[in-house]
Amino acid sequence: MHIVIVDGSRTGLMILYRMIENRGDQISLFTDGQEALDFVRENTDVEVVITSFEVATLSGTELCWEVRVLADKGRPLYVIGMSANTDSEHVIGILDAGADDFMPKPPRPDELNARLRVAERTLVMQRRLIALATMDPLCDILNRRAFFERAEEASASLPPDGVLSMILFDVDHFKRINDVYGHNAGDEVIRSIGQSRMPPDALFGRINGEEFAVVLPDVPLEGAVSVAEYLRDQIAAVTIEAGGETFTVTASFGVAVLNSGETIADTQRRADAALYHAKNSGRNRVSSFTPTPVS
Repeated sequence: MHIVIVDGSRTGLMILYRMIENRGDQISLFTDGQEALDFVRENTDVEVVITSFEVATLSGTELCWEVRVLADKGRPLYVIGMSANTDSEHVIGILDAGADDFMPKPPRPDELNARLRVAERTLVMQRRLIALATMDPLCDILNRRAFFERAEEASASLPPDGVLSMILFDVDHFKRINDVYGHNAGDEVIRSIGQSRMPPDALFGRINGEEFAVVLPDVPLEGAVSVAEYLRDQIAAVTIEAGGETFTVTASFGVAVLNSGETIADTQRRADAALYHAKNSGRNRVSSFTPTPVS
């Protein structure tokens, strides 16, 4: 695990470090609460935060609150609060602030290591729950809800001159595949598409039965069309075996770019119109054409 330890005293930090160094974890030490929070935000591999409630800049209470916000956004994090004040009201306040556990200062080494083992077990369960809530069980990519949540986050984080593109695509004649080769073969098609190679930072999700979506931050329309062509080639190269027969599949693609003042839903509607155009133009192709609405 990657553990962050926060304590206002460098001596206290080293004492805690020596208690757990033999576990083999990656450990990062901070005397400043704000610096620790910034580090946790930027390093998504951090899973455990051990924080004293006597730290500089940002209090232990505030640090717990902020780390809990990160955890509530679908990130596995476990917080252990520590304080020399073991008054029950104080401990309740620490737990209510978002800590998962509390230990008095100074802790016993064996107890601290035992509580870290509890953290490990809890994090395993958290990761499983997050996967169940956000990942499509058939092809192990984002499910519809998680995809659009992250697409909205990507849109909201764009700078004023930023760009974002969306690709929608679905498998051509998917019903025929199920009817002729069986639903197991159809599932294998979906699984194989979920393994498609994607550019870095791309968001990839299954948003309906045989329909998929890709969001590409920092990629203009021309680049997104190239990515769609790359995906089309990958899918066309897949070979599926079913009942002693072998078959291939194709997909049709619609591409749109997020315009100023638009929402992700607006971009999705235009990408869907482009996908409809690709299907009506013969399938197995990429379209970025959006018909002009009739007034």
